[in-house]
Amino acid sequence: MMKAITFSVLTFLISLCVVAIADREAANRPVVRSSEHGAVYAKSVPDESYGQKGKTRVFIVGADRDTLISEYDWYAWELYIGGSGDLTLIRFGPWHRGHEPKETHLALGIYRNGKPLREYTTLELKKLGSGVSASDSHYTIFKRRIGFRWLKGDDYVYEVEGVSGKVFTFDLNTGAVVDKTTE
Repeated sequence: MMKAITFSVLTFLISLCVVAIADREAANRPVVRSSEHGAVYAKSVPDESYGQKGKTRVFIVGADRDTLISEYDWYAWELYIGGSGDLTLIRFGPWHRGHEPKETHLALGIYRNGKPLREYTTLELKKLGSGVSASDSHYTIFKRRIGFRWLKGDDYVYEVEGVSGKVFTFDLNTGAVVDKTTE
């Protein structure tokens, strides 16, 4: 009986260690992300081990030389490039520490030509119905990235699904959340 109890306690303690290790965020590292068709790419290089300080540059691929088309003073591990002419950059914030969304935590940003069209905080999107999923030390508001698509003509959008199941559709011309009932 004592062996069974000892084994159960050890198994429980080991499982706690595995969960604690799995909940640690990975250190920043340089990344390159390309558009779906590969004609445009972004290179994001961090200035720190954790956080969003760094530099992101967007290039159009040329036959002999790539051309810089925009530059941003931030680092992001998760970037998507698309929209009309593959010139829109979608940036996701990092895996945020804590359990509750904050006004200072970036959820998603939409950028073009070196400027933000619109940035959304985790608190903003929670208030719009994203929901929140928390681990021991971090949280997220998104369940999945649906991606780029067009509504009609050249009206491109980017869609994500919140952990609540609500789908957010972002207009890539304005950065606004689109009411899908008026689509």
